Amino acid sequence: MPRAALVTYDDEVSEAIVETLRNCALGELEFDLFGVTGADPLPEGGALAAWCASGCAADLPYLSQTAIRRADPRAFLPGARSVVCVAMSYHEDADPPPRADCARVARYARRRDYHDAMRSRLVRLGRRLATLSPGARWRPAVDTAPLLERALAIRAGLGFVGKNTALVHPRLGPELLLGELVTTAELPRNEPLEIGCGRCTACLDACPTRALTAPYRLDATRCISGWTIERRGPLPPDAIAGLHGFLFGCDLCQAVCPIQRHAAAACNPVLATRPHLQDLPIESLRRLDEPGWRLLAAGTPLRRLDLSRMHRNLDALAPAPQAKGQGRRSLRA
Repeated sequence: MPRAALVTYDDEVSEAIVETLRNCALGELEFDLFGVTGADPLPEGGALAAWCASGCAADLPYLSQTAIRRADPRAFLPGARSVVCVAMSYHEDADPPPRADCARVARYARRRDYHDAMRSRLVRLGRRLATLSPGARWRPAVDTAPLLERALAIRAGLGFVGKNTALVHPRLGPELLLGELVTTAELPRNEPLEIGCGRCTACLDACPTRALTAPYRLDATRCISGWTIERRGPLPPDAIAGLHGFLFGCDLCQAVCPIQRHAAAACNPVLATRPHLQDLPIESLRRLDEPGWRLLAAGTPLRRLDLSRMHRNLDALAPAPQAKGQGRRSLRA
């Protein structure tokens, strides 16, 4: 494969390219935030490696295996000079109180799978860049790619890191999904935002398992999201009756963020909620077989959870009654 071309333009041309990309991203492609940063290595790679070495990564071995590589966008795309960062908001009105007979799903997972929605739009943005910057190469990334996307988004001015370790935008709050377009084109860079959480510790105080051990530090071995999504084997003893109703994920530390509580609902229409995932009756879930679960989870982030782990999480929420002849069947969502 030939090496990526290094494409550089004068300031006026580069500014015009970025402005066109910005208008395309925020208009036609329906992203909510847009910014550009450089592709030089990120110092956060060392912190990630140290965090993994401390044992806090839990069931996320791929992070320790790729920690240093994640910090260098040039490892993702050789010859990279710039990273276009985008975000979509899924912030809606506050949830009603949870129902005891229903399982809870983290708010980001109650909708279309953002990986598909955002990646297809980033591909279109890359194609637009190719028409504006002939010879430039590009590569899209959403979540699963080996990039420190939160650190890149902060450097591109999309928000600041909250004490719950999430990216927080001063207007939209922390309910954001991130994507990147790494390119060999040299583009003007945005400046990081000069803002932060101040003295607020609402997210730390709200974490029921004390997974947020200190400001900006998460212990994934105690995180409900880690337990319900990433863990492959049995749940740890602390998780039994400690999931606080969650079948998939947890966003309690986001729900209490003052910025989120006071922000106007701004859920991107691309990520509209699927109402049938708002409250999932425990007894209906218990009767699901493999086809039924696949149908319920189709096209959403819930696809990451296979049937056996779904029932494992469900049994931690509400142990199944021992009834003779009770089988599982396929239920349509």
